[in-house]
Amino acid sequence: MRIREFGLDLRPLRGGSRLAWVLAARLLGLISIGLTSVGVVVQVYALTGSSFQVAAVSLVLGAGLLVGLLAGGVLADGRERRGLILLGSGWAVVTFAALALNAAADQPRVWLIYLLGALFGVTEGIAESALTAVVPSLVPADQLPPTGALVTATTTVGAIAGPLLGGLLVAGPGLSTTYAMAALGAAGAIPLLARLGALPPEPPTGSESGGGAAWWHAMREGVSFVRRTRLVAAVLLVDLCGALFATPAALFPQFADRVFAAGPGAVGLLTAAPAAGAALASVVSGWTVRLRRPGRVLLGVVGAYGVVIVGFGASPVLGLGLVFLALGGAADTVSEILRRTLLMQHTTARLQGRVGSLWLAQAMTAPALGGVLLGLGAGVVGPAVAVVAGGALCLVTAALVGWCYPELWRHRAGGSHADPVDVDRAAAVSSTGEVTTATIQLS
Repeated sequence: MRIREFGLDLRPLRGGSRLAWVLAARLLGLISIGLTSVGVVVQVYALTGSSFQVAAVSLVLGAGLLVGLLAGGVLADGRERRGLILLGSGWAVVTFAALALNAAADQPRVWLIYLLGALFGVTEGIAESALTAVVPSLVPADQLPPTGALVTATTTVGAIAGPLLGGLLVAGPGLSTTYAMAALGAAGAIPLLARLGALPPEPPTGSESGGGAAWWHAMREGVSFVRRTRLVAAVLLVDLCGALFATPAALFPQFADRVFAAGPGAVGLLTAAPAAGAALASVVSGWTVRLRRPGRVLLGVVGAYGVVIVGFGASPVLGLGLVFLALGGAADTVSEILRRTLLMQHTTARLQGRVGSLWLAQAMTAPALGGVLLGLGAGVVGPAVAVVAGGALCLVTAALVGWCYPELWRHRAGGSHADPVDVDRAAAVSSTGEVTTATIQLS
């Protein structure tokens, strides 16, 4: 393999592609969220002195995301998508501005942070479902793998810039300024999204329009597709391994304070370290689009992520901890690229919104639940032991997914598959109940 083949494939951005506007808006939004995430964990820990409270705020946000994602998956498959995306950006401006006002008050209210987090989660979930459903329709089918890498790279850049800038702002001008800058960033994404024009969904079936019963039927159809399509189910399950057991972000304030004996600025470093490793992995991610056995690589990098989280938990000094977090970020980025690509390729176009929302629901809420579990564990055995145990569980559960779902281990990219549009029909005639899907030809 030649050196240049390791670089990002930029073909999806050429020729005035609308994908470029989506990624630019996404970058601004992610930076704003990164600023806010550092501000919230520092503020809640300062007000309460509890890692459990930090994790609980994340859990409330995750609960809102879960509601928004499940509703947004159905909406994105049946409604005009640009309006849903703009809804999320507009409410983000309101949320971050309210956080700035609360931080500037003489007595900031913790309950207000909880409330704003829950409401923001709902609107962000709806917008993110719509955005996930839109992306595959913006590029030709043969450019889906490099598109997945570009989306992940954008996520990585935002995850680096937001927390780093957030740490500097919190330690300098303060929390109110941090939140105000986040509001400005979210506002800057709105005119970029407005340039996209109409983003209609795939034509719905009769059961996908109108009423709560129709919503339930539509979401059940997405869940049924995931359950029958074992490759997709395996991708979703392997994502849970790291997200649920090995996401130590809720413990960063406690690590900075009690393990590494550093100040609030170290929280920004700890938050940005995984993103730094992710950035390097994104820049050299060109090799991921040429893998013949992406499922095996996916299982391997999830296991590797668990190992480096064990290393972070066992680190006695800040510098070594940052190195392990950076390695974890690199492994997680490769994992995300492969997961995103496999889901886009093996999900029927008509179900992109619902399947995407199910993936995002677990990807965004499982870390919040995992943070609560780690917070509880840290209160019993200490933060270091809790994180080491979580990393070990990630490794073990990834191995279990590979054993229980051999379809992921055996999957060969570009192999012979049935058309995913015919998944329902294939499932009906399959004597084993297993469904093999094909690369979607999206228009």
